[in-house]
Amino acid sequence: MMEKIAMDDQIAKLLWYDTSDALSRPDLTDDQKAELCDPTSDHRRIYPTRYTNTVAMEQHSFIGLGISGFVPQESYRQFSSKYTMGYLYFFILCDNKIMDIDEGQRHDFLLKRIYELFQDTTGFGMGTLQEGNLMEDWEQNNKFGGYVLMMKVVDMK
Repeated sequence: MMEKIAMDDQIAKLLWYDTSDALSRPDLTDDQKAELCDPTSDHRRIYPTRYTNTVAMEQHSFIGLGISGFVPQESYRQFSSKYTMGYLYFFILCDNKIMDIDEGQRHDFLLKRIYELFQDTTGFGMGTLQEGNLMEDWEQNNKFGGYVLMMKVVDMK
């Protein structure tokens, strides 16, 4: 999932370029996109956890992933030993000083692209992903703002 996010041209530009013209800047190379997930890179912006492992001193945007709540599917007080339900979370955070981009709001565009990439998709070994909830999120004394998009995993065998 991290690779799918990083390889999207619009998301990659919004994470790499911290300027208001990010979407009109040149596309990133595949190596630059890979740096967005690389734990040794100064350009890492996509994390397999909710939080980054360092204090953010510069203005950037981040996407984190989380997973929880995997339980046997319950329907009308009957449990299924064959199907499981769970939740995948996308944590989208942008420094509030770089939220404005020429086309609108950076965190809104990141949310839109993640929704388009994952809504009703399969192929991640988890079942079908469907939007389950969306909440606004502000962190570090309102230095970063954005969203938490929760996707439900359905029909996992």
